[in-house]
Amino acid sequence: MKNHLILLAVIISLVSCQNTNEEQVATDKKPVQNQAAETKPLPQKEATSSNTLCQINGKDWAYTKASGIVSTHRKTGERTALLTFTKKLEKGSETIQLYFDADSYELEAAALQLKFKKKEDKLFTCYYTLNAGTRKRNPKSEMSGNIDLSNPTKASGQAEVTNININYEKELLLDPKNATINVTGLKFKDIGYSDLDKVAKSFK
Repeated sequence: MKNHLILLAVIISLVSCQNTNEEQVATDKKPVQNQAAETKPLPQKEATSSNTLCQINGKDWAYTKASGIVSTHRKTGERTALLTFTKKLEKGSETIQLYFDADSYELEAAALQLKFKKKEDKLFTCYYTLNAGTRKRNPKSEMSGNIDLSNPTKASGQAEVTNININYEKELLLDPKNATINVTGLKFKDIGYSDLDKVAKSFK
């Protein structure tokens, strides 16, 4: 009988020790899990870059793509630097094109294609052009700007074009104010460009 009691006591002791060990292991694991949850890195927001080029009628205008070409007119021999800034939209796109004299580096023309609402509340493309041939349609317009082509592959500069009248169909505009636009604070830097004269020479 005595031996049975001793054996029973040993079994109870072993079971008690096992339960204690299991509880200790569970307790040890729990803080580790909590720590892992606490130190889990937060999801990073995607980095966004601002390509704001200018303001059009007081509103920021940003581009999604930009490129440049320097070329020489075959008949006149005049060298022109054309920079094109494109803004991709859900449907279609908008563009701003700037024409600089590549010898004097002065702005000589601008052409814009912008999307504004019609009276039917639908977007349509509006054309604005300022050059020597459109001065009569834009008697109050003013244009200034310059370009830096000292870097053989990247162009920088600034421009401002004010009081450019829409080429046609201004009666379709929902907001009559958009019939005349002002492009202010236009600055660009390190826009890649190609000099077509140099490219042509490389193939000779």
